[in-house]
Amino acid sequence: MRFHLVGFILYIYIYIHTHIRNRRVKMVENIYTSSAMKLFIISFFLIIICSSMFSLSNGRSVPDDNGIVNPGAVRAVNLGGWLVTEGWIKPSLFDAIPNNDLLIASWTANVQATYSASIVDKEDGRGVQFKSVAVSKFLCAESGGGTILVANRTSASGWETFSLWRINQSSFNFRVFNRQFVGLDIAGNGIDIVAAANAPVVAETFEIQRNPDDFCRVRIKAPNGFFLQVKTEELVTADYEGNDGWGNDNPSVFILTISGRRLRGEYQLTNGYGPLLAPQIMKEHWSTFIVEEDFKYIKSNGLNAVRIPVGWWIASDPSPPKPYVAGSLQVLDNAFVWSE
Repeated sequence: MRFHLVGFILYIYIYIHTHIRNRRVKMVENIYTSSAMKLFIISFFLIIICSSMFSLSNGRSVPDDNGIVNPGAVRAVNLGGWLVTEGWIKPSLFDAIPNNDLLIASWTANVQATYSASIVDKEDGRGVQFKSVAVSKFLCAESGGGTILVANRTSASGWETFSLWRINQSSFNFRVFNRQFVGLDIAGNGIDIVAAANAPVVAETFEIQRNPDDFCRVRIKAPNGFFLQVKTEELVTADYEGNDGWGNDNPSVFILTISGRRLRGEYQLTNGYGPLLAPQIMKEHWSTFIVEEDFKYIKSNGLNAVRIPVGWWIASDPSPPKPYVAGSLQVLDNAFVWSE
């Protein structure tokens, strides 16, 4: 079975060019701009220009005037959803992720293992609004940020929408309209809630607890161990210690509304499962979604090429940036062997 490796390498180059350079990922950017990579790209472009294997058939068989198919024509199939997971291709992969409706976008810079004030270039995730059941008003970052949180809005718009940064399955940072983060007022009494930090640290990390019988009802646990409560429409504090149900008289209960588009890619998958479960999930997926028998089936049906989308993080395998999982490069190597 003759696979057109030139076309495959061209695809990798285009993917890197459009998805890595635009994302400004420094580690891979350096790989892309290195002299070796440039020489690699130039060499393959020369091969493409000179190679009789290159076809403009877009993967379709092109018969001649007599109806005979050119045996050198590319007859290909796309193996999407294998080395780059996408929720619309295999949605069941996301089913077991805790709080899978609260997945976020991706980092656009290298992520450090611990919190740092330098971590400020992360894309926002889903927007959420919190409506207090006690006063029937929405939480709001007054003036869009830079000061206190209140609960005095009858409807939700920009100031009442908080962008999620997911830390783990239940812990999050909340970024407000003016791009500051919600946190404890450490400089004050330690229980007031403000939106004044330019970067999240421990004081800006909250846990969302959900009612198992109604996921829309939530409580927000602050890093001091207490829950947020609405004492009045103008006073929101983190000093509620009880766990006395989910009724409408509980000042620590909020109705959660989720806005924004639902993101379901490999970042969301691996970030959602976390560093312990994600490697197991990905390795199981890679070893079962496409196998050697599939390549034999492809060949037996008259196809002679495959297109395999890969993620930009494969360039760093076996140590890809978090939360991505190592191992996809070895799977790609297997695909080359199966293609011979």
